[in-house]
Amino acid sequence: MSNLLTRAKDSIYQVLRGLKTVAVHSLRIPTTKEYPDTMPPLPPHFRGRLALNVNPETNEHLCISCRQCERVCPDKCIEITAHKSPETNKLELIDFKIDHGLCMFCGLCTEVCPTDCIINTNDFEMADYSREALVYDIRKLTLTQGESSHYFAAKEIALPKPKPAKPVASAPIAPSIAKPVETKTEAKPVETKTEAKPAETKTETKPAETKTEAKPAETDTDTKSTDNESK
Repeated sequence: MSNLLTRAKDSIYQVLRGLKTVAVHSLRIPTTKEYPDTMPPLPPHFRGRLALNVNPETNEHLCISCRQCERVCPDKCIEITAHKSPETNKLELIDFKIDHGLCMFCGLCTEVCPTDCIINTNDFEMADYSREALVYDIRKLTLTQGESSHYFAAKEIALPKPKPAKPVASAPIAPSIAKPVETKTEAKPVETKTEAKPAETKTETKPAETKTEAKPAETDTDTKSTDNESK
């Protein structure tokens, strides 16, 4: 009988103690967070979902395809696809894949990145229905310009240095700046009077003057002698 009374007293005491706790907290300001409507405050270096930064000023992708994050990853969950540009002879990024189903969020890839391109974000809501959906490509990994500027400020990352301007090929000066003096040099056709005149070959064939003057026969003496004889 005594045991039943002691057990009843203890039970009533515990109930009153719980009601006291409820009464005290009912008068206080609530400390619970309405998640997911209100996200909990996270430190800036929280190791959440991996993402790729862009330049907050120019919106240019910061990955230079050096593959250091791919080599240092202990889980081998990073895969980079790049090719060498024939114009600049430098590597150009084609695709960047991260398998978040294998990633253990160690942060080694973010430490070796020379351009602060790959970072850990504050996003931890990564539940999905298949393991294939956890493989993020470059489109899902790349942050917007506003998100990149937020993480640059939160993580106190120095802004990337501007790239040197490419030398512009000097174009020939257009002659339309100074109009040349219009020299009216109308090219008249040269009158080449090359009328082929027949060569005047003055070969007048004069009749050969055959001076064959027939001298009269000296008949005077003969006639005289004949006259004398007739007399």
